[in-house]
Amino acid sequence: MTDDVTNQPPPLAGGNAWRGDPLLIQLAERFSDPVRKDLDGLGRFVLTQEAQELARLANVETPKLRTHDRQGRRIDLVEFHPAYHALMRRSVANGLHSSVWENGDAEIGRRHQVRAARFYLTAELETGHLCPITMTSASLAALMASPKLFREWAPRVTTRKYDQSQKPPVEKAGLTLGPGDV
Repeated sequence: MTDDVTNQPPPLAGGNAWRGDPLLIQLAERFSDPVRKDLDGLGRFVLTQEAQELARLANVETPKLRTHDRQGRRIDLVEFHPAYHALMRRSVANGLHSSVWENGDAEIGRRHQVRAARFYLTAELETGHLCPITMTSASLAALMASPKLFREWAPRVTTRKYDQSQKPPVEKAGLTLGPGDV
């Protein structure tokens, strides 16, 4: 009997997912320098030990439903592990939920391609948190059908501030929209 494990890949930590993907680098040749620098940083983060541990915890520590508080009052609260919130915070800060709707010059003419590259790199780390990120991005197109709703909600949705609090949506610094939200 031996402790050597030979049928598993080595740990991913320590590389750069961006630099290690020649096709992605080639596809990004026309991206601006600031965007490529951003992708390089994201690629470096994705393969850090810290990021790998956040992804592991976000998947192992599944959401938990709390139906009542300590006093027996109904609350129906779903609690997520802090690692999940850390991944959400980073993805929101990177604009995965809103960059195609923003007006910055660095991504002009290539917003969807840049988002796809960021999304691809982030998905190499952990995919579960990308569901609400994707739904939030898509929600903006639906909100545009009503100029009044768009004016009211778009600033809260497009901000790059992640607010995990349980406050009412109108009181939050930032919103993600998905099933059961708002």
